[in-house]
Amino acid sequence: MKGPLAANESLNGGVRRCPRSLPGPTLMKHSRLILALCLAIVALGLMIWLISSVQGLYAQLAQTSQPMAVVLIGLIVAASSTCALMAARLFWKLGHGEGPPAKPVQAPADLIKAAEVQTEHALAIIAKVEDTGARAKLDGEVQALQRDRVQRRFHVVVFGTGSAGKTSLINALLGETVGRTEAVMGTTKRGAEHTYEVDDIDGTLLVTDTPGMSEIGEAGLMREVEARELAARADLVLFVVDHDLVRAEYEPLVALAKQGKRSIVVLNKKDRLVDADRDAILAKLRERLDGVIAPADIVAVAANPRPMHVRVRKADGTTETILEAEEPDLAALEKRIEVVLNREGDHLRAGNLLLRAHMIGRAARDALGAQRAKRAEALIDKFQWVTAAAVFTNPLPALDLLATGAVQLQMISELARVYDVELAMPHVRTIGGQMATMLLKLGIVEAASSLIAGLFKSSLVGYAAGGAVQAVTMAYLTNISGKAFAEYLAQGQNWGDGGMQAAIERQFQLNRRAEFLQEFAMQAVEKVTQRVTKSVEPAQTTNRP
Repeated sequence: MKGPLAANESLNGGVRRCPRSLPGPTLMKHSRLILALCLAIVALGLMIWLISSVQGLYAQLAQTSQPMAVVLIGLIVAASSTCALMAARLFWKLGHGEGPPAKPVQAPADLIKAAEVQTEHALAIIAKVEDTGARAKLDGEVQALQRDRVQRRFHVVVFGTGSAGKTSLINALLGETVGRTEAVMGTTKRGAEHTYEVDDIDGTLLVTDTPGMSEIGEAGLMREVEARELAARADLVLFVVDHDLVRAEYEPLVALAKQGKRSIVVLNKKDRLVDADRDAILAKLRERLDGVIAPADIVAVAANPRPMHVRVRKADGTTETILEAEEPDLAALEKRIEVVLNREGDHLRAGNLLLRAHMIGRAARDALGAQRAKRAEALIDKFQWVTAAAVFTNPLPALDLLATGAVQLQMISELARVYDVELAMPHVRTIGGQMATMLLKLGIVEAASSLIAGLFKSSLVGYAAGGAVQAVTMAYLTNISGKAFAEYLAQGQNWGDGGMQAAIERQFQLNRRAEFLQEFAMQAVEKVTQRVTKSVEPAQTTNRP
């Protein structure tokens, strides 16, 4: 199979082939000695022939010039000696070998070590999360991951559409009733974990039931999201169906396969099918999942067989028909779980530890990102109204520009601290100057002034003094600059495609809607009025006789 979850593939995507039958070490050594002996005999014959030929050549040359014959014979002897030494070294290597090959690095150990490193990185991020609830949840996931790293536990998640028989399957595996089994969708409301011991497997299975997919309504959608998250954390997924696959089942199954999840497809309720129909459905499943799930990983079970009608003879000789309960038939599934975990369990467990560490790190970064975004939004909100008040109260345009520039530099510095970025003041001035230049270059200053002025002319916003338009415009530009810079910081100090220009244009386009501008202008006037009133009242009180 070529699929990501084929039976002959390891967790990291490499094909696991059955090793060839290799000869024993004694036989290999004897073979090398025989080969060396044969080569030595050939070399001895060549040496005798060479000596005889050299003697004949010397006799012929000596008749013409004896010194020339001596020099030529010396060169031939030197070359022959060198070749003989090289051959002797080769024979020695063939006879003794180079020792056993170095032991390959074990993949599970590498993956577990990588998971430890990822967990340490995640802990460093979690320590910065201020939300106690989010931090407690992340800490709990880290502790569970660390327990699983020490203990040999396999997380098996039962996944599938509602009422396909997931809970019935778990009840049958555990030999007890641990969940409700009803003929309606949505019986399982949230993941429930159960311990499952198997005699032939070295380790403990933690079996988790999940809410069903394809349930109607918002609550059903939320349960499906939870089910997918649980499946993503599994070492092994049991994907339960009771018929041929439909789109709602096929797509998540393929998505799990792309994540590298090892899955066993379980055709449940086989007791309700005649043998021919059961075999036809199994064949169709194997055909449809070719390249995704190995044929051996598609099995049929009867988790909760229907009772059979049995005729019973009573003591008085009469007969009656009763319903007799049938035992679950899980032999094929249990055997497959045993084979998969005994053969691939270490790889699955190690790979899943790394995946879970990545997921915890990502969740921690998301929590920290949301925290930073909230704080950045509050800072931008504060500085945009500070800008509006400074512009509104300054009588000279030159002072307006100076005040706006100073406020923007302070905003950039504080936003950088929110994202744990150290920026020297020269760097802050450079960024502030570049953003101001970009706003002018793109014509956003003029565009913003036109939008705000038009809004004041067409709407009654409660205040219409001459400086209001300019104050609201500068506050609006501060808002755009702050959001663009916050986006730059959130993306790891990267402006993205198109650089700073594209980032500023994107924020301008996102925040130029009439509804937003009208609400923004009303807030600006209210904030500016409050600031001016607060600054005037103490002065009037002081000047009273």
